Amino acid sequence: MSPLPTPAYGGGRASRFGVAALRFGVAVLLALGLAGCSLRPAPAPVPAGGAAPWQIPTAAYGSQRLFRISYSGPEGEGSFRLTLRLPAADRYQVTTADPVGRALWSLDVAEDQGLFLDHRNHTFCRFEGRFDISGVPLAPFPLLSLPSLLLGRLPAEPAAPPTQKGRDLHFTDGMDRRWTATVTSGQVVAWTLWEAGEKQPAVLWVQRDSWAILSDRAQGVQMRWKEVVREALPGPPAPLSVPPGFAEEDCRE
Repeated sequence: MSPLPTPAYGGGRASRFGVAALRFGVAVLLALGLAGCSLRPAPAPVPAGGAAPWQIPTAAYGSQRLFRISYSGPEGEGSFRLTLRLPAADRYQVTTADPVGRALWSLDVAEDQGLFLDHRNHTFCRFEGRFDISGVPLAPFPLLSLPSLLLGRLPAEPAAPPTQKGRDLHFTDGMDRRWTATVTSGQVVAWTLWEAGEKQPAVLWVQRDSWAILSDRAQGVQMRWKEVVREALPGPPAPLSVPPGFAEEDCRE
């Protein structure tokens, strides 16, 4: 299998769908144009290998993955593609592109520092520790939790040991948000998040066939993603840098 290509960063009008997907947070997500990827069978899940549901299995590190993403919400509908490069637990890089391969945005994270580049609007911002984006139910979202979300793991850790009944887990995270999850043979198949003090769930996620589906009912937003290519990462990705002419912006905006 040939290496996943790196997108050429160019100009053009901003993609409202790419921006909406980032604001929905999960910040999520990253892509490249790769002809014919929809014809590939989805890779099988990486065995949990004893990892807790909120941990990424050791076997997942040292890989790069291409995802197909679709978005539906108040801004309309759209799709894009994303690549996740995951060399280690404290390092990852993501890139996104529209269906014809034009770069949308990139995110480079090392430990608790993140650099976000908006290639269409020629802007950048720097995150520290967490995604802190206004209007996003999962925010503030730990920077190092994004790969967990993409790979079908729980994107939050329990503040105290969770309770378990059969396949179902219940716990509260460090921000006093309630989580429930269904886990089968070490794989997370569904989870629900309640904000502190709320009786209605804020965000729901489910694995359906080879698709991951994330829904925010209050905002009327749904995102779906599917891993379509997986291969070994030849080496750690080169750190991203701010291109000349890019203006700095507040990440919350």
